[in-house]
Amino acid sequence: MSSTARSSHTRTTPTLRRTLGSLVGVATVLAGLATAAPASAHSGLTGSTPAEGAVVSSDLRQVDLTFTEAPLAGLDAGLRIEVRDQAGQDESTGEVTVAGTTMSKQVDLSAGPHTMLWRYVSPDGHPIDGQVAFTVQGAPSAAAEPTGTPTATPSREARGSSGTSVTTTPTPAAAADRADGTSADASPSALPWVIGGVALVVVLGVVVVLASRRRSAPAAD
Repeated sequence: MSSTARSSHTRTTPTLRRTLGSLVGVATVLAGLATAAPASAHSGLTGSTPAEGAVVSSDLRQVDLTFTEAPLAGLDAGLRIEVRDQAGQDESTGEVTVAGTTMSKQVDLSAGPHTMLWRYVSPDGHPIDGQVAFTVQGAPSAAAEPTGTPTATPSREARGSSGTSVTTTPTPAAAADRADGTSADASPSALPWVIGGVALVVVLGVVVVLASRRRSAPAAD
């Protein structure tokens, strides 16, 4: 082999080795991505009723959990929903039902904080679980209806002869008298009698004066 050929072979070999090394690295990366893709593609929860932190009324009769995929068919025993109150009592009833990608269960809820515990099995057999916290609001109490209680009549407090307090209640007639500006026990006016007495005194005075003048007048011859 000539020196020129040996020199060309020497330059080509390191270049080929570097190229092969790059190809092996790329293949390794691609193989890792292909292995990780199924593991990261597990189903997940997308929404729930009630939602996390929600406040719901006590007439809620069903809770729902919706996932990205329908659960594994034929493995209903692995699906679980429990709704526990503050004391840990499960207030869900019946069996878990599945409709498409949604799991549901019937509930009969009391007022107060609740936690919904769930377990789901994805189509590839991978189980996942979680919980949702929410609060149940109690039913509003009925408003008190007004009654026909009569209005109390105001009373007046008076002092008895012994110094003790005596409470008296005005009668309707007395109240009406006060509204008219009169008193219930008012006596007739004395003004006419005063005027009559003055007139009588004046008349008697005139009579006395005339009589005295007549006695003092000189007798006629």
